[in-house]
Parts: sequence; C-alpha cells; structure tokens
Amino acid sequence: MIETGIGASTFVYRAAKRDGRIVRGSLTATSREEATSALADAGLWPIELRARSSNEVSAIGRRAMPIAQVAFGLRILADFLASGLPLPRALAALEHLAPPAWRTALPAIRDALRQGKTLGAAFEMSPMGIPTLVIGIVRAGEAGSGVASAVLRAAELTEENAATQAAIRGALAYPCILAAVGALSIALLVGTVLPRFAEILADLGQSLPPTTRLVLGTSDTIDHAAAPATLLLACTMAAWRVWTMSAGGRRRWHALLLVLPFLGDVRRSGAMSRACSALAALLESGVPIATALVHAARATGDAELGSRLLVARERVIHGEPLSRALSAQCAATQTVARLVGAGEESGRLAAMLSHAARLERERAVGRTRVAIRLLEPTLIVLFGGIVALVAAALLQALYSVRPGT
Repeated sequence: MIETGIGASTFVYRAAKRDGRIVRGSLTATSREEATSALADAGLWPIELRARSSNEVSAIGRRAMPIAQVAFGLRILADFLASGLPLPRALAALEHLAPPAWRTALPAIRDALRQGKTLGAAFEMSPMGIPTLVIGIVRAGEAGSGVASAVLRAAELTEENAATQAAIRGALAYPCILAAVGALSIALLVGTVLPRFAEILADLGQSLPPTTRLVLGTSDTIDHAAAPATLLLACTMAAWRVWTMSAGGRRRWHALLLVLPFLGDVRRSGAMSRACSALAALLESGVPIATALVHAARATGDAELGSRLLVARERVIHGEPLSRALSAQCAATQTVARLVGAGEESGRLAAMLSHAARLERERAVGRTRVAIRLLEPTLIVLFGGIVALVAAALLQALYSVRPGT
C-alpha cells in the first residue's frame, strides 16, 4: 500500500479528541511534523505517533485488488450511501453484491467501524489493498464534504482508470493473438514439417537446397541456444527485479523510460492524467494543496515524476505558484502546466486540473492506439515474411526430389 521512494510514509497514532475520548488510526504524511499538523487540523491531540514499519506495511498491502473490482465495489457503495442508507447497513448490503475480493475483506472493515474507526481508516487497515488515493479522498470527505460524496468521487476516479486500462487491453488483444498464432505456425513448420522433409531427402540421397539449409541451420542454432538464452534471460530479469524494488533503482528505471522515444511521452501523459485527477479530486474535497500533492505524486505510478512533484510541492509551500513550480521541475507536461496556470489565475484550479487529466488521458490512449494500429501490419509483414521463407524452403525441398538421381 505504501510506495517508498517518493517521500511519503504512513504514521500510526493514538490521539485524544476534544471530548476526551482516545482514538487510534493511521495517516500518510511526508514527515512527523506534517503528521502532527494533520492531526491538529482534525481536532486530535497526539499521544503516540510513530512511523509504521515495513513489515506492517507489507502485511497490510500484500494483496492488491484489480482496479476494476475497486471501482465496482465503490460504485455500489456510493449508490447505497446516496440512497440514504447508513454506512453500516450499506456495507452489509455490499457484502452480497460486491466482487469476491471485497466480500473477504468487508467483515474486517465493518469490525473496524464498530470499534469507532472511520471508513478511511478501515480501508487503510483492510487486507485487500485499496489504493491510497481512494483512502485519501474518503478521509478528505470525512473531514469535510461527507462520506457519500467522497465515495462517489473515488468511484468515478477509479472507473476512469479502469476504463483506460480496459481500452488499452482491448486494443492489444488482436496483436497478441496474431503474434501467438504466427509464432506457433512458424514453430510447427520449422520444428516438425521441414525436418521431416529433410530426413526424406537424406534417405533418397538428395542434397538439401540452399534455402532449406539456411532455415534448418537457423532452427538448429535457435534450438541449441534456447536453454542458455532462457537461463540468461531469467537471471537478467531477476537482477532487474531486485534493482527496481529498491527506491533508487526504481527511480532510475522510470527516469530511463521517460526519455525513450514515444514510450516516454505515453508514460508521461498517463502519469499526468492520474496525478491531475487525484489532485482535482482532493482539492474539491477540501484537502490542502500541500497534502494533496503528496497523494498526487503517489498516484502517478512513476517514481521519477513522483519525486519531481514532491520537489515542486516544496516550492509551493514556500510560496511559489504551482504552475511555475511544475515547469521548473519538469514535473508536468506543457499542457498541464498551462492549464494549472489558467486555473490559478481564474480561481478554478480543480476544474482546470480535471480538464488537464482528461486531455492527457485521451492523449495517452490515442497514442497507444496509433502504436497498436502500426504494430498490427508490422506483425503481419514480419510473420508473413518468415512463413514465406519457410514455405520457399519447403517447396525447394519438394522440387529437389528428382527420380533416378
């Protein structure tokens, strides 16, 4: 649940309310001082405040729920709350309609509510891996606009993300099927059909044509190199995995991806769409911009861009306009920076952020679809060329069989 490397940590607290009651919970902040300030703003006097250990974090976030299931459950819960059902009854009704991942965690959420915890705290303690952005929006609603509107906003946001992922997966379906079928066809021809003809020619005392020798030689080379290549690839992937699991390695890897042609632009647009959506939702819920930027940095899904956003956040805290801070740190696209500047001048920052999120999301999806449309004919030409070469080798082998020679 907690992504390290971009400056945010989870703090566990025990605090006293104004009426003397003791409450427990957790919150996300970049420092102990910020956590203390957030508790004070919520009317709580901290008695105990400590950073949650990595073991606690991994135990809580060990099962990440697919974004589509998160969106579906939140939408049902938002509909129940909008109809006037109290939160405990809404959660009880949700248990019969929600996806399996929700049903297994709902008893723990309801128990947390019975113990006096808020819905945001119950979500954060849940073992089903609810995104921290959703938790942040719900917590903001509990402090201001209301739980029902906050859950609805979180549902809309996760539905947008789920729709984007579904669109990209749907566009990739045909190229993946094409690649799989083409690879299997080539493997069948080269691995089974052509060697059988080579054996027949050898039994007849015929020499193999040049094209046939080329294809069979290439097949033998690939066959002998398959095991070492697979082992090398597995070791490389394991080393890459270990490297990217560290904060510094992940950030350097994401920085490398951002400078790649085309892929970097798509990745930047997607990250900016998520960050702007998160920032707009939190600002609409009344969250201070300094706190909202922490969640927005995590929502990017990119350690490098998240780090840049947190540096821009420090500049904002010291009085610099957000648009100028984003441009100075290269933490946003030009479209986002200009729309943020327009929002700051007009006093409609949240609306401009929502507009920027929509534009960047459409840009990322559009570029991805263009790449996929180019990928389809490329795969057809590639596999068609390989099949044509194998077919030519097969035909030459057939024509080389001459009776009486």
